[in-house]
Amino acid sequence: MKSCVCVILAAFLFGANALTEEQLKKANEFATTCQESSDGVTKEAVANLRSGDFSGVDKNSKCFVKCFLEKAGFMDSQGNLVNDYAIERLSLDRERSKVEALVKQCSVKTNDPCETAFKAFECYYNGKASLL
Repeated sequence: MKSCVCVILAAFLFGANALTEEQLKKANEFATTCQESSDGVTKEAVANLRSGDFSGVDKNSKCFVKCFLEKAGFMDSQGNLVNDYAIERLSLDRERSKVEALVKQCSVKTNDPCETAFKAFECYYNGKASLL
């Protein structure tokens, strides 16, 4: 279960072609830590995240995504998205101008850091086709 989530997040965030064995290892470590700190994420929630079905995402899943984005450097500890880092990382194997447009589009801020993280991830997920 942990590796399913981390692979979907890591593959998108780091770029499918840019994933090294070391990055996958880190992503697995992030996922393990975040799963423990977010009161657990159900297998159903993981399957929904993996398939892009965000309709029934719960608070635990959103906080899992927040934790993962923090560990990966895409969000700071205050719940702010780190857009410059996102652009840098996502541009490794994608056109920078397209990445910048997507990151700008997905720069959301809510009163709840878990919600902010999830909305950004959902936006990135739904917009990833524009990066191809």
